[in-house]
Amino acid sequence: MIKNLKLRQLRLLVALDAERKLQLAAERLNITQSAASKMLAEIEALARVPLFERTARGVEPTDYGAILIRGGKSVLADLDQVTDEFAGYKSGELGTVSVGTVAKPSIDLVVDVIQYLGEKLNRVNISLDVSTSPPLIARLRALELDFVVARIPAGVDPGQFEYHEIGAEEAALLVRAEHPLALRNSVDLADMVEQQWICQPRESFMRQGVERLFLSRGLTPPRRVINTESFLASVGIAAGIDAIVPVPMLMFDLVDRQRFKMLQIGDQLMLESYGLIKLRARALSPAAALVFDAMKRLGDPNGRTGSDTG
Repeated sequence: MIKNLKLRQLRLLVALDAERKLQLAAERLNITQSAASKMLAEIEALARVPLFERTARGVEPTDYGAILIRGGKSVLADLDQVTDEFAGYKSGELGTVSVGTVAKPSIDLVVDVIQYLGEKLNRVNISLDVSTSPPLIARLRALELDFVVARIPAGVDPGQFEYHEIGAEEAALLVRAEHPLALRNSVDLADMVEQQWICQPRESFMRQGVERLFLSRGLTPPRRVINTESFLASVGIAAGIDAIVPVPMLMFDLVDRQRFKMLQIGDQLMLESYGLIKLRARALSPAAALVFDAMKRLGDPNGRTGSDTG
């Protein structure tokens, strides 16, 4: 019966899912390949169905295997959480919190929370990951983050999340000071269609916002695009070439105004609303709950800081 699976067997399933090769999974667990092969055979005997398909490239989980892997990840993540809490209490800490956030809230909301909680954070170790919504949501679902401040990507079932809306986000179009469009008092969208752009991939909310703006004016979205998920990399590249970079408005406030200019356009470049997101089925540790509840209170659009985080 699969309920009799041991932790070391669950770790093997998760390692096989990550590595897709028996030898690499064995090395990850510091056991021999023959021991890993024997353990996998024992697991499949308990499950009474094949859990992996053997291919020329390694192994691929079957549908049954995917179910056990997902459950194994949840069990191991919960065990890691308990272990961290236990160690934290022994050392005088409340625990560790892993938070993911898109660019704007990472500055606005996190600073507000740190100020709001004050000395309560002395016993909390916060890990902050700033990225775009798709990878943040993927890491949340993989139980690598406690909660995120992000947007739910299209195609992802929103029913699995607890979502508290915070607000919308405005973006700016940044160029280096030497860019031919930099000194214009007003720039038409039509003048930017053939320009070089540095932007996030097509699935990102920033890219979708840019394309939506052009399409709303009957224009073809820019095609000369260098794709990168990193805003810092985008700005770094734009410092050396004539390219347009869409960035969160707050990020423009942080760049050198002598080196970079914001293009003046007649429209607002607005991104979809973002919110505070956690998995419904997973309870937060006391440390994570402390930070989550503070973010929920301070990020409430009807609350005292809502106007500062939209």
